[in-house]
Amino acid sequence: MGVNRNFSINLIFLLGLNLLVKPFYLFGVEVGVQNAVGAEDYGLYYAMFNFTFLFNVLLDLGINNFQKIKVAQDAESGMQNMATLLPMKILLSGLYMVVTIVAALIIGFEGDYWFFIGWLMINHILSVFLLMFRANLAGLHLFIRDSFLSVIDRLLMIMGVGYLLWFGSEKFEIETFVLLQTAAYAFAIVLALILTPAGKRLILPKVSMLAMVSMAKQTWPFALLILLMTAYNKLDGIMLERLADQGTLEAGIYAQAFRILDAGNSFAFLYAGLLLPMFARMLHEGKAVKELYSLVDQACRLLIIPAGVVCIISLFFGDWLMHLLYDEHADESALSLVWLMGSFVFLASGYVFGTLITASAEMKALNWIAFGTVLLNVVLNWMLIPEYGSEGAAFTSFISLGFMAIAQILFSYQKFDLALKPWLMRAIILWALALLAVFVASYFKLSPSASIFFVLGISVVSFFTFVIDRSMILDEIRKRT
Repeated sequence: MGVNRNFSINLIFLLGLNLLVKPFYLFGVEVGVQNAVGAEDYGLYYAMFNFTFLFNVLLDLGINNFQKIKVAQDAESGMQNMATLLPMKILLSGLYMVVTIVAALIIGFEGDYWFFIGWLMINHILSVFLLMFRANLAGLHLFIRDSFLSVIDRLLMIMGVGYLLWFGSEKFEIETFVLLQTAAYAFAIVLALILTPAGKRLILPKVSMLAMVSMAKQTWPFALLILLMTAYNKLDGIMLERLADQGTLEAGIYAQAFRILDAGNSFAFLYAGLLLPMFARMLHEGKAVKELYSLVDQACRLLIIPAGVVCIISLFFGDWLMHLLYDEHADESALSLVWLMGSFVFLASGYVFGTLITASAEMKALNWIAFGTVLLNVVLNWMLIPEYGSEGAAFTSFISLGFMAIAQILFSYQKFDLALKPWLMRAIILWALALLAVFVASYFKLSPSASIFFVLGISVVSFFTFVIDRSMILDEIRKRT
């Protein structure tokens, strides 16, 4: 019960903080930037962001997840890994830049592409260093500090980009957006070092090739998983730019719809960040099976069930939302949105069951599932993008992520002998109520915005009535007051 209580309270704090910042960033700043520069220019940025991100595995090699688990299991020895990890990360950054540049030359990128490739490589390097420092804080169960760092770069971008978009006298350029990202990441890294406890921060780097090789041997299964996950998450944008008739335009249209999925995914990813060290510590300490079941059930209720409600809202009101947000190509983006948001439940389940499998070190099974997902993704994209463009890529995402989610759930229930019934029954009831609310709103001819608030209202009331365990939250509030 104590683990569930901590999870729920930390999750509510994390979610609340991100709800204050990330939606404003995604729908205020990013949408504002895309409307200001146009779908084609933004599509170029989006395609190059995905391309440079594709090689991120070389920056990480699974180190961040590995470090988060190790620190959660044993804080002292886990933090000592930093002596090896820091110089190792610097060497990996050099390797990442070389491989990315060579790949770009082979593909044939030229002209304006190279500005984005160069600066986005720097941004990815800074981002990975920030994630490493956050992994230490999460492993130490300093979730509030980690939560603050999860939004600080976005908060800085809101202030910087927002000022230039709404008060600047000159036309906003996509290149400015990239440079401001660099500054925000650099500031966040300095802040992460300050927030790390002094006794855990002052670890002298130690350059030892033997230690680095040993570390790489331990982390390579995590690295392979990250490579495969990056492939099936980022190949869509790259293949659109290369295979579609109007590549950068189709990538921009896809990015408009994907931004809605990205908004939900950013919150789901935060849940996984909390779950991984908690699962790892429970499995390492040999906690009772009942306690593990309880945490999995609680995570499913808090993550998968709300994801289903978001899917329902996007399905019925996605077209209105696209026209509300964007100045151009809203109809085309709405077609992609249906399939992308349909895959949100699959993504959410992956953040529960994929995280559980990762914490249990069953990396072989997880990597085989990820490999199958990548293979399916590439084949379907190759077949569908030339004819259907962004909608074909969105459908591919739906099918491949569905395969991934089902495979992870089946493996988890077989491995840990979990019980599906408790959270699934509540999910079916709440989703049915959300659908009923949609039809009631349609019957009374409510406006789209009023309909969305009505559906959300019914869903939130239902969620707190019979989905979430209110007693844990109330007990925690009483303890702290």
